[in-house]
Amino acid sequence: MAVLVTVVVALALAGGTLAADHKRKSRYTSLDPADCKILKTHPDGNSFRCPGLSGTAVYFAEGHHRAFLSFGARAEIQRSATQTLFLSNTPFEGRRRRATIEWRVTERFGKVLPYATIVRYFIASDGKSGQVLVVTRLTEKEACQVAHIDALANSDAIMMARRVADQVAPKFDCRSEPRIEGTPGILGR
Repeated sequence: MAVLVTVVVALALAGGTLAADHKRKSRYTSLDPADCKILKTHPDGNSFRCPGLSGTAVYFAEGHHRAFLSFGARAEIQRSATQTLFLSNTPFEGRRRRATIEWRVTERFGKVLPYATIVRYFIASDGKSGQVLVVTRLTEKEACQVAHIDALANSDAIMMARRVADQVAPKFDCRSEPRIEGTPGILGR
């Protein structure tokens, strides 16, 4: 009888975990500097505080031909606010000034809780061009880049990014450097 109860409890717990995993979803918001509050102006670019998903603030800054994105109530001081790709980059394609942020979320008790983001960066440097998906961990206390994935060198790049967001980001140590996932492509220094 005790073994049966243990098995039933174990199956119930496993089912709860699986049920929670099935609630992992993507939600999307736009990043448009026209919708943001300017925090600082720089000769090389500006920094902004922008609306995000479910009241989560987005910090966006440009400088030295690079873009910086961070998330959360204290987004400006998170590690991700200082992290960017080593190549010239922007989340905006061509002349467009609107980008898409994919938020990986769980839903609990009717609340949408973001735990990671995926943003496509457009790269142009030394005659090279490309696209890189950046996965960022997001908690109430911290935000940091987890992984970089060359979106053109990996045919399943978005699925790779979602897997990293769901499986790696929740446990990622923000003191670590972001890792390159899949075929490095343009990221192969």
